[in-house]
Amino acid sequence: MKTLILCLAFSTSLALHLCGQPRNAFSYISKPAELEQEMEELVGEKYENALAIYNKLVETKGDRRFPVPAFAMTKAANNAAFLVYGGTQIGLEEKAYDICMSLGETQGEAAIAGLLGHELVHYYEKHQWRSSFAQAYTELEIGRRLRGMVDQDKVNNETQADYLGGFLAYSAGYPVFDQRAALLAKIYEEYPFPEVDTTGAYPSLKDRQALAKKSEEKLKELVTIFEVGNLLAAIGRHEEARVFYKHILIDYQGREIYNNLGVITVLEALEYFPESQRAYRLPLELDLTFGAGGRDGFGDKIEKRNKLLREAISYFNNAIGMDPDYAPAYLNKACAYYMLEDNNRARFYAGVEAQRNAQQYPKTITDAKVLLAMLDVRAGDTNKAIQQLEQLEAPSAVATYNLNQMKGTTAATPNKPDGPDAYDIDGVEPYNLTAFDRQYRHQRREIQLFEALDFRIWSKATVEQLKNSTVYMVKSPNNSNLYLHLTTAGYEGELYDGFKVGTSRSELVEYYGEPKTSLEMPTGEIMVYDEVLLLLNQKGQLARWANYKFK
Repeated sequence: MKTLILCLAFSTSLALHLCGQPRNAFSYISKPAELEQEMEELVGEKYENALAIYNKLVETKGDRRFPVPAFAMTKAANNAAFLVYGGTQIGLEEKAYDICMSLGETQGEAAIAGLLGHELVHYYEKHQWRSSFAQAYTELEIGRRLRGMVDQDKVNNETQADYLGGFLAYSAGYPVFDQRAALLAKIYEEYPFPEVDTTGAYPSLKDRQALAKKSEEKLKELVTIFEVGNLLAAIGRHEEARVFYKHILIDYQGREIYNNLGVITVLEALEYFPESQRAYRLPLELDLTFGAGGRDGFGDKIEKRNKLLREAISYFNNAIGMDPDYAPAYLNKACAYYMLEDNNRARFYAGVEAQRNAQQYPKTITDAKVLLAMLDVRAGDTNKAIQQLEQLEAPSAVATYNLNQMKGTTAATPNKPDGPDAYDIDGVEPYNLTAFDRQYRHQRREIQLFEALDFRIWSKATVEQLKNSTVYMVKSPNNSNLYLHLTTAGYEGELYDGFKVGTSRSELVEYYGEPKTSLEMPTGEIMVYDEVLLLLNQKGQLARWANYKFK
């Protein structure tokens, strides 16, 4: 399966100078200088655990255009988490670590990821630029003017750091942390603050909690747009999925977002290829296979598909620009050149550039060999291609499919080859899903995406019946409307055939067969059948599902 959010393994060394450390550019909490404690470096198990979380966030961000701030953990109880001036160091305090982990391992790690993600966003979004410049040039008029504007930026910067830091943590595979208000209450309770602040050095708990609430709302909106964008891509609604991804790029720029936007653009271009040119599945690093529908006879669409492919290459170049060693983007670029029938460039990017960091991207290496085999078939050497695929140590689903196509073999017939039937969720019958907008038109939440798409949401907050699910509608001016009814985690219902949360992937595939389309997510996999989406967790077990209808 292909990976939507691919994490590049990275090691951050401890290269800090805690003694005489410069004043912080950003601190998660602040207090008067007279209460600040002496900094003392902390090493050991807590440090190693926090460093692993930090490295995972840096890997997921994947932005190699800037040096990564070194990580430190200290015994002081001053700021909870901090970014120093110049962006050279990011730190977490032991007390903050202990407060987070008191929430339990899963929520605790998610809370730590949120704190560190918060500081990383300050760094990558260059929030420290104005304050650092003002500090360095206080003797100049421009420095004094900028200093006066720093406080005006603070609320916006802190809000952005909260929700984008949360989104970065989510992208790294941590659950969405929605207990920030409670976490702040505990931090303010356990950190030594004066009873009365006469200096204005730190905001009140009430203000911080109000800010956290707004940030959480923005984070949940961003996560919802990301998740539904992925569902659209999996279903094959590539044009709409691209709008969702572009909306994310307004706030969050990451190599995987650019990479996946490029993959979706390639998949949209596939719709303009006739079936006769789609015998094999491309090993794109997003496991979305060709849809059943084609656009045969669209000879005049060659210009359109080529334009889309060139656009996709530009997105892959953006991902490579952020991280020159990001092998999946090179492979996807090779696939785009394959579709443009530029075989020399396709072979170069698949056979040379995509081979970077073989230990970190073994799956990409395998998929590159799949594309090289397809190039061999195009060159008239099918036997060589078959031999290459048969020698793969860990063949992917795409490799197996293409090998069967080359050899003319077919897969075994499952018990129910038509896939799962749509079944009611929270008492909402699938055939009534398309009437949901009319029935609950006053209870919906509506988001406009680039004034091109109308995205509507119904949840338990507005519709009492939806106790364990959410209904989405994507209203497109160029396509039929799409309705999605998605269960929440822990839903106790079952599919029509009796499968429940916890059912293994092997059981599902044995009964329904491999899905026509599949997509891996940071938290698992989406299996797409004709009327139903099955969402698996990281253990390969059924965790959620959705009915979907078009109108």
